[in-house]
Amino acid sequence: MRTNIYTIDRFERDFAVLLLREDETVQIDVPRHKLPEYVKEGMILSVFFDKEGNIANTEVFEAATEAAHENAQQLLEKIMNKNK
Repeated sequence: MRTNIYTIDRFERDFAVLLLREDETVQIDVPRHKLPEYVKEGMILSVFFDKEGNIANTEVFEAATEAAHENAQQLLEKIMNKNK
C-alpha cells in the first residue's frame, strides 16, 4: 500500500483535484465520492492507495489544515500591510 499527503486544490464537477504536498506540480484527479463528504478546498489529507493504484482509504489532517490556513492568513495580512 502506498500513501501520499495531498492538499485539495479544487473541485471540478465530480472530481477533486489534489496537489502532492511535497511537490505541488504533481496533481491527481480523484472521484469526489472516494473522499469524505465533509472535505473542502484547502484541506490536507493522506490518501492510501492499494496495489492497483485505487484509493483504499483517506484521512484528513485537521491540525495541519488549520496550521496551513493560519499561515496563509498571516502571509496575506503581511502583504496587505506592506502595500499601505
